[in-house]
Amino acid sequence: QQQPQQFRQPVALQVPGGSSRGGSRGSSNSGTPVLAPSAPPYSLPSGKPWHSPKLSASATPMSGVGRRSSWGRTPTPSPKLGPVPAPMVGPFNGQMIAPSPAPAPAARKAPILIEFTSPSPDIVVTGNRMDWTLPETWGALRHYPRDFVLVTPIFGVRLATQMQVTFCPNGNKTSEDGHCSVALSRGPGAGIKFEFLVNNRGIGPKVCLGKRYIGDYPLPFDMSDEHKDKKVVVSMQILEIIAD
Repeated sequence: QQQPQQFRQPVALQVPGGSSRGGSRGSSNSGTPVLAPSAPPYSLPSGKPWHSPKLSASATPMSGVGRRSSWGRTPTPSPKLGPVPAPMVGPFNGQMIAPSPAPAPAARKAPILIEFTSPSPDIVVTGNRMDWTLPETWGALRHYPRDFVLVTPIFGVRLATQMQVTFCPNGNKTSEDGHCSVALSRGPGAGIKFEFLVNNRGIGPKVCLGKRYIGDYPLPFDMSDEHKDKKVVVSMQILEIIAD
């Protein structure tokens, strides 16, 4: 184990009479100072080599100018902000808000009225419907060849004039067996949505935007003599006028 080292610092002593005593015997020198021990020895700590003492960091003093009082403290976190509800908008100054006016009712469309250029005893018009009773019985009509045509007088409605209905009792050249054909011919004007009926049997509403429509419909009766004296009624009902 390393022993602590001791150091002594010499100190000069002045001896009266012009002489001084030192650590050596039998020697004297006039005016010469004598060195003698004056302070106790200084010991270094044992077991560790000598080292400089550790110094702790000290804060540098700052002037008061520009220094905040909150420096050096833990910052306070910002408060959490949640969604803010929209303000309730109600009556102002206790007055009731007037209700929104009701929407104006849609303008009523003018009724569809079928009008003929010349009256006919075989045609009955009821508003937008026309019933055409053929003058001959089924016994006579069933023997006509294909493409034999019967026609109505010219008629029309608002925005669509100069129309005419044609009826082929045994169909046209392209019709299937057991069918008759009904066609609509018309001049310039608005399109129409309509429905044809043969003895109150039809195939659904149709639309005509051009000059002609033709369709096949079931025969009103079979070819037996049982129905030879019965009448055939071709009806047309105009459902809508399709303006441009």
